[in-house]
Amino acid sequence: MYVFSTSLTKGRLSGFKVSLGLCSGLWVHTLLVILGVGNFLNQYPESQRILEFLGGAYLLFLAVKSWSSFRRIAKREYSPKSKSENHFLTGFVMNLSNPKVSLFFISFFPGFLFHQSWSFQWQFLILGMIFFVQALLVFSSVTFFADQIGTRLLHTKDSTLWNRIQAIVLALIALMLFYP
Repeated sequence: MYVFSTSLTKGRLSGFKVSLGLCSGLWVHTLLVILGVGNFLNQYPESQRILEFLGGAYLLFLAVKSWSSFRRIAKREYSPKSKSENHFLTGFVMNLSNPKVSLFFISFFPGFLFHQSWSFQWQFLILGMIFFVQALLVFSSVTFFADQIGTRLLHTKDSTLWNRIQAIVLALIALMLFYP
């Protein structure tokens, strides 16, 4: 949803940067699985809630920041290029602050091991690479289509509505992290 709303309101380049950030976070989750962090999460389950809370707080901060900046945006012309925001970092932090991705990798990757003589670490790395490629393709497709819709729909006066929708999406994602 965030890739869609960013691409819709800020353009293809910003949406693609968010997509790259989200997908780059998958490498961290893959490395955590390879290094055996699943054991840590099993021993200290409260660490997952701490990550969820921190991620939700960050997303809520972004939503409030975005909502308050819309008053200024509404007075300017719509510009798909936003230099003040680091969309890659936002996507990256969103992914890292979602421990459900790590739990997905920890839970499901072992079921997809495919070779008896290869090490688990090597197989997890290959599975992470496959997951990265497919996620990047899906997010890039969403980015492309949302940008096409945004180019047709967004005008100077309409941008406030779409920007507020983006802030609401961020807040909803934050709330989902606060209340799993």
